Amino acid sequence: MADGARSAGTPAAGVPGSGTPGSDVPGSGTSGSGTSAAAPTRPALVEALGGKRGLIDSGLPAIVFVLVNSVVDAFAARDTALNAAIAASVLSGLAIVVLRLVRKETLQQAISGFLGLGLAVFFAARSGEARGFFLPGIWINVAYGVAFLGSALVGRPIVGAIYGAVEGLGTRWREDARLRRVFALASVGWSLVFAARASVQGVLYVMDRPGLLAAARLLMGWPLTIGAVALTVAYVKRARGHVDAPGGPARA
Repeated sequence: MADGARSAGTPAAGVPGSGTPGSDVPGSGTSGSGTSAAAPTRPALVEALGGKRGLIDSGLPAIVFVLVNSVVDAFAARDTALNAAIAASVLSGLAIVVLRLVRKETLQQAISGFLGLGLAVFFAARSGEARGFFLPGIWINVAYGVAFLGSALVGRPIVGAIYGAVEGLGTRWREDARLRRVFALASVGWSLVFAARASVQGVLYVMDRPGLLAAARLLMGWPLTIGAVALTVAYVKRARGHVDAPGGPARA
């Protein structure tokens, strides 16, 4: 994104762009002054990504896993601690799903988080090590990083595709050379976000520090995603302002 089995912040998880549907051209959403309608974009996108609910749904099982593993490991065998941690994390994941059902809230984040939890638990059980819980998330971040970078290099930036889908523009943003460059650079920026997550967590994985892995997952998950979204929105908004301004760049 994004970590555990999913990156908190995977775009997955890491969706760099949003806005209000209904714009007809890449620079639409302004009213003469060049001020973009992207002002409410950031909170709307963060909410679409799950917001605080997404942070809880994806982060709580990992915290429970590490805490139970650490506590039980202090007075029991390593295998016993790992099994207890797996059971506790699965129960916490199920509890989240049940809570969302009872409160009649969206299950999107809870279900995706639980599926990711299942993959993380599988890796932990198969490896016999607590750090295995975080291995799927590391590889997912690597995959996202490669995908975003590759999309920019081949001229089909993922950020632009996401922005076009959210804004209802389809592929019309490609008509503007400046926006194509903006979205390519934004996609490269997101690839660096995923690379940073994979690198930091990869080092902690090699060091066998599951506690620090959990902390890194949380700090480099939603907080980093929200920061990256804010920068992306500001960058695109500025580019759209230049495009909309009188005498702005012509579409290629």
